[in-house]
Amino acid sequence: MKQSDIFTLVLIAGIGTLAAFLACNAIMGDPNKASVKFKALTGVIESSLAEPDPEVFNSYAINPTVEVYVGDCEDIDRNGILDAAELIVCGKLAPEEEPTDEAAEEQEIEKE
Repeated sequence: MKQSDIFTLVLIAGIGTLAAFLACNAIMGDPNKASVKFKALTGVIESSLAEPDPEVFNSYAINPTVEVYVGDCEDIDRNGILDAAELIVCGKLAPEEEPTDEAAEEQEIEKE
């Protein structure tokens, strides 16, 4: 690089830095001139607690942290899924009947 190229790069970097400083100062403003207004409390603070509104704080309300199952079915193994065995216990699914000897012979004959 020539000496004039280095001078040009330093000049461009200086001008870019100055432009960035002026732009940030214009956007954000002077921090010494910043002011905040607060609202003063005018009421009296009491140490007694009022009863909560029963409509808002309902003890019988739905708790989103508890798993809810609609109907008579219960997730016995607590895996989050009602398996076939659990559906059979609650009566939503009919148990599979084991085939009798005659029915098993008929199925074997049909397969052949």
